[in-house]
Amino acid sequence: MFFRLLHLACGLMIVLLGVKVYAIAGDLMGDTDSSSSALTAVAMAQPQPVAPVSAPTPVELPKAADTPSSAVAASPKVDDLCAKGGCKGPAPANVPALAQPADPALAEQLASREKELDRRDTALNDRQRLVDAAEEELQRRMTALENSRTALESTEQHTDQLRNDDADRLVKIYQAMRPEDAAAIFNILDLRVGVALLNRMNPRKASAIMEAMSPQRAILATQLLANSHARPAARIGGNG
Repeated sequence: MFFRLLHLACGLMIVLLGVKVYAIAGDLMGDTDSSSSALTAVAMAQPQPVAPVSAPTPVELPKAADTPSSAVAASPKVDDLCAKGGCKGPAPANVPALAQPADPALAEQLASREKELDRRDTALNDRQRLVDAAEEELQRRMTALENSRTALESTEQHTDQLRNDDADRLVKIYQAMRPEDAAAIFNILDLRVGVALLNRMNPRKASAIMEAMSPQRAILATQLLANSHARPAARIGGNG
């Protein structure tokens, strides 16, 4: 009976020691919730094995050195506690990583690429300047051509005006002459010029000059006058 009680007491001490170690580990981890008390209650309520009386065996008590190692093993790491906000005080500063030396071949390739880009940029700028200069020259020539065309049109208009003024002046001169004298000039004058002058004259003055002209010249002048008056009518009739 004594050995049975001794076995029960040793088993109870082992259980109590394990519960104590688990409670210490739970305190270190900051987890003192209801789970630890529940586990303790379950461990206390669990029946302990009873050794037979006939074969008592000595029970070895745990060494004192085992308890700290178990507690240390069960305790959380300092890094984990700091990550969860358990550390107090400023966090350690991040140590900057050492700069790795650049590859010489890569650095040379990048430098060559940069030089190539600079060369292309310079070439593009030169081409742009040439294009701008060509556009300016083209614009200058177009302006000069437009000025020349305007001057030519003005000259042609001035020439036509002079011709009309000269024709009107000649018409006045021939109308002031005697019909016989004017007819003598029209007999030797170019028919196209004579017909143009006759076409500008007063019909009564023109008929008197044509009457004094030679019959052949008068016939030719009459035909040209008829054609000059018929062309606009023919064009209008053809288009209509």
